[in-house]
Amino acid sequence: MKLRARSLAGRQRGVTTLIIVALLFFVLSLVAAYTNRNLIFEQRTSANQYRSTQALEAAEAGVEWALSMLNAGRIGDPAVAVAADDSCDSTIDTSKTSFRERYLTISGTTGVVQAAPTVAADGLSGTVWPSCVFDGTNWDCSCPSTGSPVLVQPGSAGVHSAFRVRFVRHTPDRTGLVWLEVNGCTRLDNACLDFPAQAVSGDSRATVRVLIALKSGLPATPSAALTVRGVLDAEGAALGAYNPSTGGSSLAVLTSSTRLNAGNMRLGGAPGAPADAALLVVDDDLPLAMVSTPGLSPEAKSLRMFSNTMLADMATYRDQPASIVLDCGTVTCDADLIRSTAARNPGRILWARGGDVNLGAGADIGSATDPVMLVVDGALNLDATLHGAIYGMPTDWSVTGAGTVRGAMIAGNNMAGGATLTVVRDAPVLALLRLRTGSFVRVPGGWRDF
Repeated sequence: MKLRARSLAGRQRGVTTLIIVALLFFVLSLVAAYTNRNLIFEQRTSANQYRSTQALEAAEAGVEWALSMLNAGRIGDPAVAVAADDSCDSTIDTSKTSFRERYLTISGTTGVVQAAPTVAADGLSGTVWPSCVFDGTNWDCSCPSTGSPVLVQPGSAGVHSAFRVRFVRHTPDRTGLVWLEVNGCTRLDNACLDFPAQAVSGDSRATVRVLIALKSGLPATPSAALTVRGVLDAEGAALGAYNPSTGGSSLAVLTSSTRLNAGNMRLGGAPGAPADAALLVVDDDLPLAMVSTPGLSPEAKSLRMFSNTMLADMATYRDQPASIVLDCGTVTCDADLIRSTAARNPGRILWARGGDVNLGAGADIGSATDPVMLVVDGALNLDATLHGAIYGMPTDWSVTGAGTVRGAMIAGNNMAGGATLTVVRDAPVLALLRLRTGSFVRVPGGWRDF
């Protein structure tokens, strides 16, 4: 009896142990299942976050791409007709439009920026949308003049992000302001990329809206045809300066020189204005554009003159996105180079540095509708007709030639030379330079991704 009872008690203890072990295994199974559920959830969250980040980065890439294209030159394939051309590559074919001209219209009188003439019924949203897709190595882009962008889904493995761009008029109207909107998606899908965008299963979409502004290439319009901060010495030549503008200043020449060698200078103001009103000479210790501060060196005065005229220091202005710097020390800065560079890059700024500029006779440089903003830091000879403005940087700027400037000329310090050229202040040309020339940049605080 004792043996049987002891055996029964042993079996009971074995059953209890089995139940406890089973319970422990059950608890461990619950913990493992819960941990696996959390792991799956974290994996899905990470994947969603990864795709969302890719879409947002694609949208940001679209913003930077659009800004760079706005500040570049003409685009298109020379072998394709303008109406059917959707190439975003740069071209030297001057029959093509620039990205800026293709997708924006800028009023030459108010500076209001809006989407190109092909607009939706509401008058605000662009209907022609440039787009790009990442093929694993590079971005393949389409910039249609009309119709929809033409892109092919990359066939290689991996995620191929894409973005689509449009411009929206800023309301109320403000000079130089426009909204840039970009849809970024994790794959090339029109439903995801179009405006308004739609959610696509298994993919992510992000929209970035950025307010951009045109930083003018000539923000302070000269009041005279010829402005010289320092000494103007015409060396007895028949330099001509005229300001036929009405309704404002009739100044043809504004200079701080007290040693003006007028010689045979030809001057003319607005119709009906007194002849002596065409020339204004202020003493060197009085402000000319607030730069003739006593004690400053000529170089410092010249730099301050530049900053007050361009609303930027020299380095910032020269290095802005839409500036084209020509090294006249290594290339010949002649009329052909300036003319062709200006024709291929409407709305951009030309800076000729490191040598002299010789603009010989020939076809016009720029035009009344596409004027040129030219900065020169060497001697200038001008025998052609230039539509636009010329700013001379040298401390003693030597100017020669018998050409014509229709717009304005500015000397940051002294100007001398036997020039017989004619400078005519052209108000419409200067207005176009102020309102259409320069760089598009982000407006601080004008960004959102919702």
